Amino acid sequence: MKIKEVMIKKVITVKKEQTLIEAAQVLVKNNISGAPVVDSRGKLVGMLSEKDLFRALYPDIKDILKDVRLWLGKEKIKHRVEAKRGILVENLMIKKIISIGPEAEILEAGSIMLTGKIHRLPVVKNKKLVGIVSRPDIFRNLLKADLQI
Repeated sequence: MKIKEVMIKKVITVKKEQTLIEAAQVLVKNNISGAPVVDSRGKLVGMLSEKDLFRALYPDIKDILKDVRLWLGKEKIKHRVEAKRGILVENLMIKKIISIGPEAEILEAGSIMLTGKIHRLPVVKNKKLVGIVSRPDIFRNLLKADLQI
């Protein structure tokens, strides 16, 4: 089975010029956990996930250990989150893009996703974004085909 048979062709994207809050609104509104990032010409330039937004907004263990007082209390966290709302997507996105072509086999995509710990792959043809495929798209189709369910 080919990627073109299971990919989503109407891709929801975010623009690299959008702010963190605008990108978060796109993800929440569309009930998706990540999206390709495009420039003003529509060229694929990165990927953005909820994890990227979370990392930008909230502390990791290193931040907390540096000075736990900065993170104690809801008001302090709210203030720090508020200060980061305007960060641009281009400063949050993953720039090293792993993509796949529409003619690739879905097993190849599944392998890339498992080994790379990737949840979604942009589908690119002639350097143009033509679709997106997610882990459930791949694994459900593989299980259906191989287990005849």
